[in-house]
Amino acid sequence: MAATDDAENQDAGGQNPKHDEGYKYILSKASNFLHFLKKYFPAPWTADISVNDIKKFNKSYITQEYRHLDSDLIYELKKGDTDVYFYVLLELQSTVDFTMPFRLLRYMAELLNDVFKNVKEETRESKNYRLPAVVPIILYDGERQWTAVRSFKEYTKDYEIFGNNIIDFEYLLLDLNRTDDSAILPVQKLLDAAFSLTKKRKTLSPKELVEWCAEQVPHLSKDDKHELVDWVMFASGTSQEIKKTLQNIIMKGDAVAMKTGFDWLVEDARNEGVLVGERKGKNDGKREKALEIAARLRKEGVDVDTIARATGLTVDEILQM
Repeated sequence: MAATDDAENQDAGGQNPKHDEGYKYILSKASNFLHFLKKYFPAPWTADISVNDIKKFNKSYITQEYRHLDSDLIYELKKGDTDVYFYVLLELQSTVDFTMPFRLLRYMAELLNDVFKNVKEETRESKNYRLPAVVPIILYDGERQWTAVRSFKEYTKDYEIFGNNIIDFEYLLLDLNRTDDSAILPVQKLLDAAFSLTKKRKTLSPKELVEWCAEQVPHLSKDDKHELVDWVMFASGTSQEIKKTLQNIIMKGDAVAMKTGFDWLVEDARNEGVLVGERKGKNDGKREKALEIAARLRKEGVDVDTIARATGLTVDEILQM
């Protein structure tokens, strides 16, 4: 789902579309999706799945009326006789959609119709042919608790009367803001870090963010550290210059410089209206702000070239401070 204008943002329940794409960016990597599946939905049948058993299915089944609200991801699992499609809907809005069971039914039916059409006619018409399983998963990070019914039969009037003679399925749900921190921390992968930061995004000060990084970032691989910076930048919409500085600081693990970097990140996002949900216009004192930040970073030992790239100031201007 591409970034849109402010009017569309309001239609999307107040969420930042870049935030939605940030999760899709992480989960589009097979190893991250497998971690998501095993850690947050542990089951005996997931235990022996390896990253080589799954591949991303590059198609979307979201209908036009919901295209500005959601993103979806589909993974195909083939292991021996097992044939499964995981249909993941990123429901990253602030409100609960009570029509979700019917929406999922439509998406899943479209997926199965595609699969069926692409099987040879003589195979699909044989006595032993079976459709693959489709496992629907909802990732929801709204502030309100998810209260939509979880099974399709509960969305059917008088379902109790009909027993097993009606359509039914139950979707998996991760209601992120109701997920206890103990289920997420300590972080093991980039996705855990993103989940933890998302839960704290409205209350975390730069100081607390530095403390969080000191505790959690060491658990991440070098690649995940780099990608965490990419995710923060992408989800908040801040500049490439700040990304370079923040990446340099996180990789070095300098807590004092890290606080300055996060202070700057928060200020930049506020000026762009990303963290507080409103536009403040262009900063008339942009140069003054760049000089102020450069002085702070210089004092804290960040190298001159990094400061120059991050602030747009010249090396000479920085050396004269």
